[in-house]
Amino acid sequence: MKKFLRRKLVQWANRQGLYTPSQMRSSAGYAAAKITRITNDWTKSTLSADSTARNDGETLRNRGRDLAQNDAYAVKFLSMLKTNVLGETGMLLKNRARDNSAVIDGVEKPGPLDVFANKQIQSAWKEWGRKPNCTVTRDMTWQEVNEVALETVGTDGEMLVQMVRWKGNPFGFALRLFESDHLDYELNKKLSNGNEIRMGIEFNVWGERVRYWIRRRNPNDSYYGQSLSRYEPVPADQIIHPYLRRRIGQSRGIGWMSPVAGQMNMLNGYDEAELMKARVNSSSHGFFKRTQGEGYAGPDDGSGNKHMDMEPGQWEELPEGLEPHVVDLNSPNPNYDNFERRQLQKMAAGLLTSYNVLAEDMASVNFSSMRMGLLEPREVYKMLQTWWACQFCTPVFEPWLEMQLSTGRIPLPLTKFDKFNKPQWLGRRWPYIEPNKDIDAAIKRMDANMSSLTRELGQMNIDRDELLDEIVDDNAALEVRGLSRSQVMAGASSQGEDSSGMDAGGELTQENLATEEV
Repeated sequence: MKKFLRRKLVQWANRQGLYTPSQMRSSAGYAAAKITRITNDWTKSTLSADSTARNDGETLRNRGRDLAQNDAYAVKFLSMLKTNVLGETGMLLKNRARDNSAVIDGVEKPGPLDVFANKQIQSAWKEWGRKPNCTVTRDMTWQEVNEVALETVGTDGEMLVQMVRWKGNPFGFALRLFESDHLDYELNKKLSNGNEIRMGIEFNVWGERVRYWIRRRNPNDSYYGQSLSRYEPVPADQIIHPYLRRRIGQSRGIGWMSPVAGQMNMLNGYDEAELMKARVNSSSHGFFKRTQGEGYAGPDDGSGNKHMDMEPGQWEELPEGLEPHVVDLNSPNPNYDNFERRQLQKMAAGLLTSYNVLAEDMASVNFSSMRMGLLEPREVYKMLQTWWACQFCTPVFEPWLEMQLSTGRIPLPLTKFDKFNKPQWLGRRWPYIEPNKDIDAAIKRMDANMSSLTRELGQMNIDRDELLDEIVDDNAALEVRGLSRSQVMAGASSQGEDSSGMDAGGELTQENLATEEV
């Protein structure tokens, strides 16, 4: 009790500009740690990551879902996430199993790629990823699973996938998806074996995940009225639980829009108010005032209070004894664009993306500024691609491959699982911003032995061997027809480019962008 009273007394004194000797001695430390009248309301939370998630996780999840449903910029952010991390074709599997290495002149050389095995694995993976095979519900492809899972993680902060040994498809393996509602934030207890359950996840004494205690039904599904206490313990090695870990000891994920969710909600309300103000201001109307006869005959609310519903072009009668008073709504607000632009720039920074793309604002962008604005977000997307491959794609692939080898679905020996388990995931890559300069720079790096063809092609997610095989096929086809590449490309260019400067793919050409604002 004494400590409590002393703390309250110190806080009151701080608000008056008075400080204890220990506080005065700390004045030479970090400025951000000083307790002054200005910083006294700065929240100083000491809660652990899990305590914070338990207190706020469900609220943040629900608010993230509301934004994903009703806020245009949240919808755009989630669309950019899927478009740039997964792209049109999703995370493509290129297996890189190799034959045994050999020692040549005392130097160990990696063996050649096992082309036969890699094609067998990739072909089976592609077939499994089709709609009837991929999930236990038989209604989603591997691409759709990735899209739904990534958007759910971006909105809720997390989701769950159970890997099921399943007889419903020829592969004996399928996925079962859960929203994070199936993990109970309030399921926390110590177990007799020394383990503990934290927010629905069981950990051993080392902090290793042992089981997930999953609710059999979504507690927020209004179709079911069963008890919420029915849990199904699922071994942790059957569960994939992707979420971004921002703190040590963080067991549950937090929605990616959380840092700017409050600002997004406020800005949405501000936009609505500005729109309503403009609508009211644009509703041309007037009033009639009786000069003789009976008094006002208009509507009231039943308690004698007069009211009017105004519509564009409508004229109303004024009650006797009242004069019209026009309120200047100052619409449109001349500072609206600048204010909203600054708020959106801050939101884009919190979402680690480009303001111009998020806000669809290209009014003041030229080629150089657009190039700089795109490069850093693309690095963020590449980082997320690596994270997604490690946290989602590979954890699905490894047990799937083991199942295919053990059942003979893929005719390769299970004893060489480690050799065949060499997945490489190719995410989306973007076209060169300045193709001529970028390609010239790549050629110079290779000529100077500072890079290789494999590495340069890898930056574009192009498989070297596939490209070389395609070039051989192209050369053979051109030779048969007596054509050259320049002839074919000249014909395609004349058909695909119009006078607007668009190329065959509908993209603005570099020549236009370099000289004009877009």
